[in-house]
Amino acid sequence: MTTQLFKAKDVKSAINKVTEEFGNDAIILSTKKNNGLVEIEASNDNNVLTSFPRNNRENKAFSKIFLKKLDNKNTQFSNKTENRVSSKISSKTIKNFDQSEINEELNNLKKEIKDLKKELSGMFLTNESGLCDNLSSSTPVKLSQCGFSNNIINKLNFTFQGKNLEEGKIAFFREMSKKLVSQDFQRLFNSKNIFIFGNSGSGKSTLAAKLASYISDEKKCNINFIEVCNTSTNNSEILRAYSRVLGFKLINFNNFQFSKNHNKDINIFDFSGDLNFSLSKIDHIKKNYKDFDFCSILSIQSGSNAAMINNIWKQVSGIKPMVAITKLDECWTGAEELSALAYNRARIGLFTGTKVIIDSILPATENSLTKYMKENFQSV
Repeated sequence: MTTQLFKAKDVKSAINKVTEEFGNDAIILSTKKNNGLVEIEASNDNNVLTSFPRNNRENKAFSKIFLKKLDNKNTQFSNKTENRVSSKISSKTIKNFDQSEINEELNNLKKEIKDLKKELSGMFLTNESGLCDNLSSSTPVKLSQCGFSNNIINKLNFTFQGKNLEEGKIAFFREMSKKLVSQDFQRLFNSKNIFIFGNSGSGKSTLAAKLASYISDEKKCNINFIEVCNTSTNNSEILRAYSRVLGFKLINFNNFQFSKNHNKDINIFDFSGDLNFSLSKIDHIKKNYKDFDFCSILSIQSGSNAAMINNIWKQVSGIKPMVAITKLDECWTGAEELSALAYNRARIGLFTGTKVIIDSILPATENSLTKYMKENFQSV
């Protein structure tokens, strides 16, 4: 256990000497350049390691120094620009000077600095020896390797700070589940009218049949299928087949009596066609029947990528639907999809597959979603 001075032609060579002599337990006490050589004072003495002022090192962290310099340069640039502009104006060397142009340049610079800060927050710095799995700092790397977005990892970094890798990942999964799971699944049973919509091919009609069977078993009530279809599609035939199998009445949207909907039946509206068609119909209902209450469910097929989810949510965010992840027995729901849903503050209400109709609805809960992530992302 000793303290030693290492000299080399550059920093990398000096650090290599420290590592060869003391291993990974060494701490660097000082670094300076003398007579063209880099001198690093390092120690592996336990007393030195425990007494070394860590706060000073934290205050000199690269990111803090770098960002502080960026802020200073931004301020200096702003001041210099203002002085330069003031000087030019006072000397009348510029005619028709437009202050808005300077403001625009400053705003562009501020935006670039903010973007740079975001990029820095998503960077992972390490050395040639790699990352140690026992360090909490490796947790974000592992989560990124799973496919979770840097935006979500940074937002939830408080969950794994100070924890080892396994504990940190589980804490992250648990917090992700809290962000994703709908807290109002019970509204499915309290609503007389349920709207199911989404992209073409996302399994809307099958989801309508599954929900009808699920709600009928739970509430012992009568279910009506309301087909809201575009004449150019054959989705009504799919719903018609489910209607015959389950014994539930099928009603065309044009024949549905909105003003006389006072019985105890549950109406499940299947919006066929593409998302734009569904949204135009929902907007029509909201404008023409303002007292008509409904619960909306957005069908998202498992395997949809983040860009698709972001695009869908931009269109439906005003409705704030409950999300149903469909076709889980055909595709895998990955960390990329979950990150996109969490980023958009979407709430998952239920999961379902394709092949089975009876007993195939799985309500999304914090525990079930955490378990899913542990089973699928823990080994990465």
